Amino acid sequence: MVGRFSAIISLVTVLLIAAFAVLGATPNQAERPPQPFFQDFFSGAVLLQGSPPAEGTILIACIDSCEDGFQSPPYSLKADGTFHQLEVKPLNEELVGHTITFYLVNEFGRVRALESRPYIGVFDFYVQDLTFVEPMPLPDPTPLPEPTPRATPTASLPVAGDPSVARLPKIALMAGGAAVVAGAGLLMAARRKEA
Repeated sequence: MVGRFSAIISLVTVLLIAAFAVLGATPNQAERPPQPFFQDFFSGAVLLQGSPPAEGTILIACIDSCEDGFQSPPYSLKADGTFHQLEVKPLNEELVGHTITFYLVNEFGRVRALESRPYIGVFDFYVQDLTFVEPMPLPDPTPLPEPTPRATPTASLPVAGDPSVARLPKIALMAGGAAVVAGAGLLMAARRKEA
């Protein structure tokens, strides 16, 4: 019976050692384990070239780059240039610790704020006033239509020896004579009516 009891103890010991070995055989984690991350919220006031921008001006926050990183939903500024709880919530955990940049946006482009913040990702609320020194983008100036060049008229003088030159004085004399005869006839007709 003692032999049997020792065999059971030995078997239980071997099974426990094997179980602990299996539990301890997890992959080696050289880096920190995945941590939960959440959104950051920002509130503050905006100055655009020293004054609050117009009501409804769009504010966004980007991490790394707006095109390839993260871009927040657009936020319309209030009449006094303030914003409340601008949400920065990327889906990529690797962006934790990266820099958040702030932009004012319109249909012609965007301008960047002087201030920036690191993305913490701990569901916290931060106050961050923003200063923009560049003006809001404007549309490209419409080019004026180029004036169509006009041909400068050149004076055409008669060429010596041209036979049409000799005909011109005759035609002018005939037209002038006809005008004088017609005028005299009209004058005589008018005098006859009076008499």
